[in-house]
Amino acid sequence: MKTNGIDATGFANCLRAILADGLDVNESFDPDGIRSVDTYRDAEILTMNDGLVVTMDDGTEFQLTIVLSRRGR
Repeated sequence: MKTNGIDATGFANCLRAILADGLDVNESFDPDGIRSVDTYRDAEILTMNDGLVVTMDDGTEFQLTIVLSRRGR
């Protein structure tokens, strides 16, 4: 579903750029400790949702599901 130039996949890709590439959006955010950031597709997660798998240096893994919850005007 696409709205105003960005869809759930685009939003997930933006988050991936922030986490994986250390994009400086907020000085209080420190991306140290992140080993990898993959999309659900790249990580071969069997779901129809868009999202990210964030793996920390110690092996801890987080999954972030991206859901468009409301459309703008």
